[in-house]
Amino acid sequence: MKVIIVGGGLSGICLAHELENHKIDFRIIDENVNYSSKVAAGMINPMTFRRMIKTWKGDELIPTLKSFYPKIENKIGHRFFFPIKLRRAFASAHERELWIQRLDEAEYSAYVNPVEPVEDTPDYFHDTFGNAFINTPGYVDAKKFMQHNHEYFLQKKKLEYASFNFDELDIRSKTYQGETYTHLIFAEGYRGEDNPFFNYLPFKNAKGEVLTIESDIFQKDEILNRKCFLLPTQYDNFKLGSTYKWNTKDPSITQEAKDELLETYKGLSDVSIKIVDHEAGIRPAAADRRPMIGEHPELKGLYIFNGMGAKGYMIAPYFAIEFINFIVGKGELDREVNIQRFYKKHYKK
Repeated sequence: MKVIIVGGGLSGICLAHELENHKIDFRIIDENVNYSSKVAAGMINPMTFRRMIKTWKGDELIPTLKSFYPKIENKIGHRFFFPIKLRRAFASAHERELWIQRLDEAEYSAYVNPVEPVEDTPDYFHDTFGNAFINTPGYVDAKKFMQHNHEYFLQKKKLEYASFNFDELDIRSKTYQGETYTHLIFAEGYRGEDNPFFNYLPFKNAKGEVLTIESDIFQKDEILNRKCFLLPTQYDNFKLGSTYKWNTKDPSITQEAKDELLETYKGLSDVSIKIVDHEAGIRPAAADRRPMIGEHPELKGLYIFNGMGAKGYMIAPYFAIEFINFIVGKGELDREVNIQRFYKKHYKK
């Protein structure tokens, strides 16, 4: 078996480690322009606050990533996965009521904690309706993850920086630039929308922007969340995010998003902050907010692994393991992520 992975972002790196675990030969081709994977905050949040419910498949995703990331850290000799607390301010009285209900539900016992006493809440944190801590394994420092994993695979001569040239691909003979492969996996992020083999899929990508800010006031051992997040980094500053903008392929930063973040921040705190950086990325996602994974309906050996969305660092490890098990014949793909769900409506022969 010989595999080509097109794309060296989060998805491509997770797949590469799984292939290596299976002792399968592979090659990563990457343009080295991983907007979303590098910009992402990497926060692991097991709750969906809008309805105060567990995130989709969280009970499976979290145990997997808690094992997956430390194993990679040990392998490559660098840390990028850090423990931290997540403090959520309730956005309404209804949200607080829902949270209190969850405290009595056994299926939420691993995630929710009692409402914090007023005296234990930082004065700078706006929490009109109270706040509570969510149990999270931590966050992935996206920049460290990408940098050190790229260094690792470059050193092993498994990663090359280049654009994938579709004109040099012979899908029938399964050759690319004279090299024969058994599996070609496209993990291109938002650029998958333009892939000639998978552009029939209903991509609904979302641009996100984040600010890096400095402050001597905020505690550095917890993430604050109230309609936005403030995440301490390993560089003695904080990430403030994030925005959503649909129907754009432009990864440039915008004044509009900056103003939106600063306005949303006012609901979290009135502490004066200094902006030191502004970044943007485009999150790859499907219209139904589920990953897009599977084999082309007609071209055998041609696969896509994409659409991890805003919670990519939470989702990718679990499905990388499932997908590699699938291609080696040791399991099936979850029906919710298998692109077969789109064949009837979207694929035209």
